[in-house]
Amino acid sequence: MLQINQDQETSTKKYFIKQPWKVFLIEAFLFSLTLLIGIAAAFRYNLILKSQKIEIPEISFWYFLFYFILATLFIFFIVRFVKLKRQKGIVFRVLFVLTVFWGGSLLLSAWISDAASLFLMTALIFWWWKKPSVLIQDICIILGIAGSGSVLGLAFRPEMIAVLLVVFSIYDFIAVYKTKHMVKMAEEMIKSQAILGLVVPSDVAGFSKSLKGVGPGGNFLILGGGDIVFPLLFSSSLIPFGIFDSLIVALFSLIGLLAGFLFFISQKKRQAIPALPPIAIFSIIGFLITKIL
Repeated sequence: MLQINQDQETSTKKYFIKQPWKVFLIEAFLFSLTLLIGIAAAFRYNLILKSQKIEIPEISFWYFLFYFILATLFIFFIVRFVKLKRQKGIVFRVLFVLTVFWGGSLLLSAWISDAASLFLMTALIFWWWKKPSVLIQDICIILGIAGSGSVLGLAFRPEMIAVLLVVFSIYDFIAVYKTKHMVKMAEEMIKSQAILGLVVPSDVAGFSKSLKGVGPGGNFLILGGGDIVFPLLFSSSLIPFGIFDSLIVALFSLIGLLAGFLFFISQKKRQAIPALPPIAIFSIIGFLITKIL
């Protein structure tokens, strides 16, 4: 889900973002960096698994869907029924820490010892907890998503990811435009300063800002974690077939990100948009091209 946290726009005039291409370049850099690190980790793990003759059990469509629904219902329950802001904040912060710690440890373990990776992730999360800034937030998310997406992607068939992208694109559309519960979830995560997504500042200086400044009236764009992890899963699933195929899908997912951004800035009235559908469409196009080449 793509969202920008600016002052509320009440008129029907075209929503204006100062220097939109600068914003997109920062967003594209963070997005691409996450995918490239994840692809590198998937490539590394694939070599390790082949050398040790280990096969990762394939994750079924229904297994993945079941746990996704379970996680979504849990977060929805917290947002809907937990009234105290402090309690919500604690839950979202714990979820953030668990997600980042697990994914980041997996990522670093591809190149360094388990003990070293655990130490580094512990230090990083402690830094985020004590002095949360946009930079440390994005570093945590990049490592967390790159690690989890790289390993899980190797457990999927590419065709399965393509189906999941279609299913979750439809879900993304409904959750943003119809039920709007994803927008509500994002708002609650922003309030708790535990955002499961990339925070994109309007300029490089924005990386030094505190997460307390991310909210209504700020100059930050939020790209949800799901909009990054799904193209990474797709790219990682293609690693056993060749890194070239993986990079093609990653490139086309970046084109999808651009398409979504163009739609976002063209809106007459500012509102959150589902970023996954255009990313999914172009990722699948990239996949189809790999089947032809």
